[in-house]
Amino acid sequence: MSTAPPRPARIGIVTGAHLCRNPRVVKEASALAAAGHDVVVIGPALDDALAAEDREIAAGAGWRHRYAVDVRADAGWRGQRARLVRRAGVEATRRLGIERPEALGYGVRSLLDAARDLGADLTIGHQEVGTWVCARLARAGRRVGVDVEDWYSRHPTPDQRAAVPLGLLRDAERTALGGAAYATTTSRALADALAESYGVAAPRVVYNAFPWADREALDGRALDRPAPDGAARLSLHWVSQTIGPDRGLDLLFDGLRHVPTPVDVHLRGGLPDAHAAWLHAAFPSDVHGLHVHPLVPPGELLSRIAEHDVGLALETSGTVNHDLTVSNKILHYLLGGLAVVATRTTGQEEVADQAPEAVTLVGQGDARAMGAAIAALAADPDRLRRSKAAALDAARRRFCWERQAPAVVEAAAVALAHPAPLNPPL
Repeated sequence: MSTAPPRPARIGIVTGAHLCRNPRVVKEASALAAAGHDVVVIGPALDDALAAEDREIAAGAGWRHRYAVDVRADAGWRGQRARLVRRAGVEATRRLGIERPEALGYGVRSLLDAARDLGADLTIGHQEVGTWVCARLARAGRRVGVDVEDWYSRHPTPDQRAAVPLGLLRDAERTALGGAAYATTTSRALADALAESYGVAAPRVVYNAFPWADREALDGRALDRPAPDGAARLSLHWVSQTIGPDRGLDLLFDGLRHVPTPVDVHLRGGLPDAHAAWLHAAFPSDVHGLHVHPLVPPGELLSRIAEHDVGLALETSGTVNHDLTVSNKILHYLLGGLAVVATRTTGQEEVADQAPEAVTLVGQGDARAMGAAIAALAADPDRLRRSKAAALDAARRRFCWERQAPAVVEAAAVALAHPAPLNPPL
């Protein structure tokens, strides 16, 4: 049973991204506001179009949103200074090996100042910037929390590591988690790994799921699959910010060469000019259909996902973080009622164990297994129907935000019932 705070508390949430690019912050803020807390989200303004989306999100919310730093083109000398400071931090880290917090994101010190000035009863950090801010607050004896959506110090690929202050980031993770009265993350596998690595209590698991209520807004339109003949073929859907190599698509394309029945592959994301030639050369178009779609607003994505039959979660284990976390992609497919074909990572195994009839796992690099999984669903309509029904059942029963939000509220209640640390972690 939860321990409620004696009064509604002020809770600050610090992130390094726009609201529209950080849905986990939006869901957390909404859950805490619905529980009666005064919630303020603090972040950066980086882009005019994204800021417009932020305004739409915050306008209907029961919480407030503030920009602590603005680096947009018309932000004036303060924005220019913030851009220069960020660039200097990255270059000091990359070229000189001098790790600076400014390399973590824009306006880290402005975000820290804003969080201090807010004087919240609990400040929760998201992403690299928020983790660093909360580590600093914890050292000052403030009550802090941290949401580890990714294992940030284990997330960069080898070609990215030189520009990331990994030692500073590991220290921030250790300090924030060690001083946290509230700690959440995206999978049991990641929670256990963080606990073992940093010698802290395992964070609560809050899957990065979407509300079941979003299904009420499904538009029922056939925009991706308008042709009757196309609707009769098995339709596979994959979504990411960018379409390109090294995202699991090579495995998919190799696997499709072992699928004799024609299927349609729908890729949603930005396709850079540099990747267009690769895509059309790699895809086996002599048998299967390829359809490329632009990204859609977040409120429309579930409707487009729900048009299809199979969701492709092609994560790799290229980094420790990629192996352990559960991406929101696989959970969105379940909510959309799609059968899922997923590569075998520790995080995706965790989902498959709880939804075995909905999720088929294939080994990374095993093109024949990928082809066999797709061919089996294409050849057996009854199996496909059972898998899609199982996906919806898993979403309703476990992998929807309505099932996850109580853990956020409970974690905050427990944190607020205890005093801020009197002996800050070193």
